[in-house]
Amino acid sequence: MSQPYEIIIGLEVHVQLDTRSKLFCGCSTEFGAPPNTQTCPVCIGMPGVLPVMNRQAFELSLKTAVALNCEIPRFTKWDRKQYYYPDLPKGYQISQFDLPLSQNGYLPISDPKGAFQPKRIGIIRAHPRKTPARACTTKRPARPTAASI
Repeated sequence: MSQPYEIIIGLEVHVQLDTRSKLFCGCSTEFGAPPNTQTCPVCIGMPGVLPVMNRQAFELSLKTAVALNCEIPRFTKWDRKQYYYPDLPKGYQISQFDLPLSQNGYLPISDPKGAFQPKRIGIIRAHPRKTPARACTTKRPARPTAASI
């Protein structure tokens, strides 16, 4: 009996780079700081500000691309993804879509016990992006009532 369909499973996996500052400004990424203390005009998207990519994040992203056997293009660009989110005060996210930092890679997997043949898990793109802040409640109530940015 032939299978009429091929099963394809897609995953979107996020990792947090271990950097001391944010992706597009020099503000700290120290965990546990009080709300609204690690911000600057770039973070909140003030008019006239110019984001500059964190060099360490760029280097870590390139290392990831090489580890995932990705193609690294000579040209890449950033996109502004406009949307409202409670912990995204500037109203947009800096991300990549059609011209990512790396693409068309793979992660080889195998089983030392031989339960399956070695395989390659395809990677469509691997790119850095500025994620929203973290919304957290000021206290731990029985149900969420207030959020801080």
